[in-house]
Formats: sequence, structure tokens, C-alpha cells
Amino acid sequence: MDNVTSLPVSTNPCVIKLDQFQYAFYQQSRLEIHSPEGECIAQLGEELTRIAEEDASYRLRDQARLLEILFDQVQDDVKLPQQAFASLADLMGMINAHFKKQMTK
Repeated sequence: MDNVTSLPVSTNPCVIKLDQFQYAFYQQSRLEIHSPEGECIAQLGEELTRIAEEDASYRLRDQARLLEILFDQVQDDVKLPQQAFASLADLMGMINAHFKKQMTK
């Protein structure tokens, strides 16, 4: 497209300083940056971090359940290489550590 003009890349970051009220709101919720047309182009805040951590926790729980089902269906005639056992042990260790961390919160 020949009629498209690129804007020069700014080397100076755009800094937005929040006042006390805005900062308190940011700590309890989130901030959104909107385009001139009103489209949300970015979201920042503690709430989003908490939601992402909860989503990761749910995914880990689902994976643990699937792993449990797999273990229940494995028969004696299935042979796994030593590396597979080590990887499964590492995965179970990560799941265990995650649940212990969640229980201490």
C-alpha cells in the first residue's frame, strides 16, 4: 500500500503518573487504555494477574486429573523408558509443590 505512512518510532516512553485516587483504584481493580474510537487496547492491574493465576491453577488441576485417569488405565504390560518415569516424577513434583503453595495462602 503506497499511501500508508509510518509514524516515527519514539525512543521516549509515555509515562502516566497516577494520583492517589487513581492509584488506589488501580490496586483494587484494573486500568484500561482505550483508543480514540473507544476500543480497549490494553488492560493493567492486580485483578488480571489474580485471574491469570487462577486460570493456570485450574489448568494444572485438569492436567492432574487427566494424568490420574491415564495412570488408572495403564496396564502392567505397558513399558515406559526411564526418562518418561523421571519426567512424570518431575511433573508430579510440580503439581505437589503448586498445591502446597496454594494451601499456605
